[in-house]
Amino acid sequence: MGLLSKSKFKRNPKYILPNKMTQEEFIKEVRNSYLKARKCIYPPKNNFEKLSRGTSHSISSVTEDLFGCYCAEKITKKENNAMIFIDPPISFKGTTLKNKSKRRALLIRPDLAFVVNDIATVLFDIKTDLGYKRKDFFNQAKERNAQLDKIKKKKCSFNDGETKEKNEIVISENIKFIYIIISQGNITRKIQDEFISQIKELENMDIFLLTNGGHLNTYVDEISYTINKNEFNRLDNIINTELNF
Repeated sequence: MGLLSKSKFKRNPKYILPNKMTQEEFIKEVRNSYLKARKCIYPPKNNFEKLSRGTSHSISSVTEDLFGCYCAEKITKKENNAMIFIDPPISFKGTTLKNKSKRRALLIRPDLAFVVNDIATVLFDIKTDLGYKRKDFFNQAKERNAQLDKIKKKKCSFNDGETKEKNEIVISENIKFIYIIISQGNITRKIQDEFISQIKELENMDIFLLTNGGHLNTYVDEISYTINKNEFNRLDNIINTELNF
């Protein structure tokens, strides 16, 4: 199949919703997802007290869907050629770009990708916090930044997860890779701020910390956190600019 056709953008007419999810609602839904992840998906109809999970379900795919929903609701024109793809396995097969082993074509899997008129304009990586692989995080960001320079204006493709149709796109020469960090925590404030300032200096990268204070996965009934309004508003401006043109 060739480039994205207009018909594919009409397959879900309910995709544009009259009410937009607010920043506060987004954060509350992430918190609720953590709470639900601690419970069994299939509770028994009886003897429910006999069943308990030892670990929580992963909510990574839930937060990807939730952020995708948050972005989709900001699209104001139904007929524009903008799409949001969640976890697309983007392959550079047919180009000279290879993976680290040099044996296979380069494959990247952003958590989300904005595709406008068949051009990928923004790639997102959503993280619950900056604690994961904290020592390697900036090095990974630098590698990703260098990789973006190599893939600019390159053709690539991925299969739609629902229809399995092949989508052929091009990476924008102005491609941006954005880290979305949901919670402060699992890392010292000093190291966190150093990471953020360093990543913002990379040409093709940006990063947004959405909340300060209590981690949204804190094991208490009530947590205290604040939404970073300036950062969230700046993120909203990028979303609106990229998806409404």
